[in-house]
Amino acid sequence: MLAKQAFSRGVTPWTGTFLGNFWLAVFWGLIAAVRGQVIPAESWGIAAVIGLMFVLGQVFTYLAFQFGDVSVATPLFGLKVLMVAALSAFGTGVPVSGMVWLAGTLATAGVILIQWSGRKAAEADDAADTSNAADSTSAPQTNKLLTVVLALSAAFSLSLFDVCLQKWASDYSGYDFLPVMFGAAGLLSLLLLPFVTWPTEIRRRQAGRWIIGGTILMALQAMSMCYSLAEFGDAPRINIVYALRGLWGVLLAWAFAQRLQTGEASAGRTTMLRRLAGASLLTTSVLLAIGA
Repeated sequence: MLAKQAFSRGVTPWTGTFLGNFWLAVFWGLIAAVRGQVIPAESWGIAAVIGLMFVLGQVFTYLAFQFGDVSVATPLFGLKVLMVAALSAFGTGVPVSGMVWLAGTLATAGVILIQWSGRKAAEADDAADTSNAADSTSAPQTNKLLTVVLALSAAFSLSLFDVCLQKWASDYSGYDFLPVMFGAAGLLSLLLLPFVTWPTEIRRRQAGRWIIGGTILMALQAMSMCYSLAEFGDAPRINIVYALRGLWGVLLAWAFAQRLQTGEASAGRTTMLRRLAGASLLTTSVLLAIGA
């Protein structure tokens, strides 16, 4: 919601990606400097490739919203939970239980119900959506095939990132692996500089506190998620629990809708009931996953 305020003031979404990755690179760089230890140099290439997957997932996400149809892209992102389960079973050789598959399916359905309000609502909310700041300039006739390709590419890149991080970082401490990985992601993010809003323009638009606060929170959630994957593994269950962010987002958006002037202030009864059903599915999926 903080980032949404910055984007509504004219700050580009790429600025959010760049700053979020910058905070991560700085934080983990400081951890490495204090500890004086990272993974061996021969493993830096693997860490860099995993960092590339992280950045590609972000890039494909923004492209899907900028050049695609939000009402098509949003539910496709929910498939990430199932993709992680499938890739985990295939890539790590650790079988995923039937209960976790069921939980993943329920979580996917819950994410779709919470985030997808249908075409009419999505178009009305485009100007206020965090990820869709540039979507309002899209042509009326959206290329749905392009939307599907970009959205699935984003979900697949981030799913592959989760599973590869779990697999390769398990040989090391997360404190050793993540500084190199996020350092690589930070360097790759320099390619986004031509699309980043410069500090002078951010100040002129009075968006500094919003974009800084929002991107620091982005970095904190990425840091927590990635550390959990690197240190503990179990990507399918972690992604099911992580999917609850959709529920927290809806509740917080409703709570602060009037104050921050977000699209949720005008959400209709049908939309609210749909999101409530999605929240129920998400909660059930987490209970199933934890108990499996």
